[in-house]
Amino acid sequence: MSDPRTTNQSARCRRPGALIRLSVAAGTGMLLFSACAGGGQSVGSADGDQKGQQMVAASAPAAPAEPAVPAKVTAGPELDFDLTPGNGKTVGTGQPIALEFMKPVKNKAAVEKALTVTSSNNTEGAWGWVTTPVGHDRLDWRPKAPWKSGTHVQVKGDLTTVDPGGAHFTRVLDRSFSIGRDQRLVADLDTHTLTVTRDGRTVRTIPISGGEPVPGRASRPGTFAIKTREPKVHMTSASVGGPKEYDKQVYWAMRFSDSGGYLHAAPWAAESGDLGRRNGSAGCIGMSDTDATWLFDNSVLGDLVTIRGKDATAELGGPGNGYADWSVTWAQWESRSALHR
Repeated sequence: MSDPRTTNQSARCRRPGALIRLSVAAGTGMLLFSACAGGGQSVGSADGDQKGQQMVAASAPAAPAEPAVPAKVTAGPELDFDLTPGNGKTVGTGQPIALEFMKPVKNKAAVEKALTVTSSNNTEGAWGWVTTPVGHDRLDWRPKAPWKSGTHVQVKGDLTTVDPGGAHFTRVLDRSFSIGRDQRLVADLDTHTLTVTRDGRTVRTIPISGGEPVPGRASRPGTFAIKTREPKVHMTSASVGGPKEYDKQVYWAMRFSDSGGYLHAAPWAAESGDLGRRNGSAGCIGMSDTDATWLFDNSVLGDLVTIRGKDATAELGGPGNGYADWSVTWAQWESRSALHR
């Protein structure tokens, strides 16, 4: 004869809705399942009898903790800035990423840490702080070597969570741009020529006249990225100073320094015979209307411009005078990071 206790237990196991007890041992990641315990009674008797209990162990990894969301900084006045280049733009191989702040930045390292730059070909580069001629703090990201054509770049950063020191930001950055063909301009003040190369091939040689080699008029040497393109500019000596007064409307102008350095049409220099022969401007690189129009139509922001020659002044004004980041060595540029100080 079968044991009735066994028979009843089996029946309870087959009965729909039989009790299944689930126990989780805290902190052990262990699951314990009990079946056929019978009528909702506890598993095992008071004397520790565990007959009929089935135990299954399973691993239950703890859910990862949610990362803390940084709090927004709202204290102090708003600190705004201009960001270059524009979203979706195609620029030249010398274009830096530039954030020019309208007020001084006290905690430069915190701002720098909040920003990331990624590119389609892992371009090496670094952030560096410069000062503009009007005294603004500017944070530039410059590649170690000029960008490669076809590179896609993205800059991101939630500055609303950053305390720049007694102020706050209201902007979250997410901007991308692309690098176009590799065009470089070299203005040689000794030979009075501007050589234009594109992807390593010379495409045009232009007769020019650079700055007159006297204090206050000589051209500044260095390597710059074209900063603006302006079809018409009103230039006066009052804006930059100098020993000679002038007041001219110039056309097809491209700025490379904040202190008044431009490439532009200079028909008066053609009339005087200066083009290709002597340096007689107030610091700009002048050329004929035809050449200036062609250069304007075939250049983009970020194209590299190098000014060199014995007639150039030794005073540059620092890498913040325009996009003159390229006028210092890579080691000097890296030292301008607030994180390396």
